[in-house]
Amino acid sequence: MKLKISKTTSLCKHLLLSFTLLSLAQSAYAAVTWNTINPHIQFLKQQDDLRFYDSNQVLIEGDKCALLVDTSANFAAVEQLAKDLKKRLKTPLCYLVATHYHDDHLLGMAVMQSFYPDAKLIVHQQVNTNFSQYQKAYTDKLDTYEKSIELSYQRLASVAKEEQDQWRSKLELAKSRLFRWQEYQLNEPQITINAPKKINLGGFEITINPHQAHTNGDLTISANNATVLIGGDIVDWLPYPGHGELKKWQILLEQYINDENLSVIIPGHGGVLTKEQLKQPLSFLTAITEHVKNNDGKTIEQLMQSFPESVIKPYKQEALNIKSSNFFLQAGLNRAKSSK
Repeated sequence: MKLKISKTTSLCKHLLLSFTLLSLAQSAYAAVTWNTINPHIQFLKQQDDLRFYDSNQVLIEGDKCALLVDTSANFAAVEQLAKDLKKRLKTPLCYLVATHYHDDHLLGMAVMQSFYPDAKLIVHQQVNTNFSQYQKAYTDKLDTYEKSIELSYQRLASVAKEEQDQWRSKLELAKSRLFRWQEYQLNEPQITINAPKKINLGGFEITINPHQAHTNGDLTISANNATVLIGGDIVDWLPYPGHGELKKWQILLEQYINDENLSVIIPGHGGVLTKEQLKQPLSFLTAITEHVKNNDGKTIEQLMQSFPESVIKPYKQEALNIKSSNFFLQAGLNRAKSSK
């Protein structure tokens, strides 16, 4: 009996891998909320229980053009968004902006490019330099789904007979979507950013700024006379520092906190923030670099155990925050040690 339960559990894990983009992505998209920042900016906030796993999006529309910032990692959700935009948009979608190269911001652009082939993809110059790696990451991700689907079919016999038809239908849907996604391609960027660039969308101007902070190739967008910042993962309340340029990142956050004009901060993950709330990620990143500096020779495990409780405490309010903050802290300590 235990063996049967074990097999079923294992099967379910593989089914979940191949089926994530069916049940999870569809429900995740349904739970994305559209928030009006002003008449030109819509903030598409990811549901709370996915906030550390999948990204927000931002839609900016002027009188002549629209621009979409980032895409979900769930391709089914991106397809649905692409269809919804055809109903919502009053102007052509002229631009797609990836704030950095992580999967949950960039890879879904392949789907958007298929629906909107005239939209120009905008990335940091460093992302453009390594773009073939991200094109491969897209195909690798699809290969993983394909293998998971194949394995799930092989293990379908382990599922109770009365449940097999249901799972077979889900796998067939997963397979049909996979075939469609394999027809998409992550096409190369048309615009690369290595200095601030202004874009007029028609009566509404934005500025795209390059940085090295959360990664070595970040973009942020400033709008409404620099009162609105679309900051991607640079301004996340709980920041992932595993690929960060940590000292440059801290300097940038300090600039935002001290910017008298800035009033609305839209992160890559989680809800809209104030400048006051940016002090928490700044404290987290600063503590990581200082802790590594002051404890030379300590292992990551030792650094984790002795990390200042006052800094990590705000992230210990719920299970998802605890799990994510521990993982992010470990990644940040590793990054700080390797950057010394």
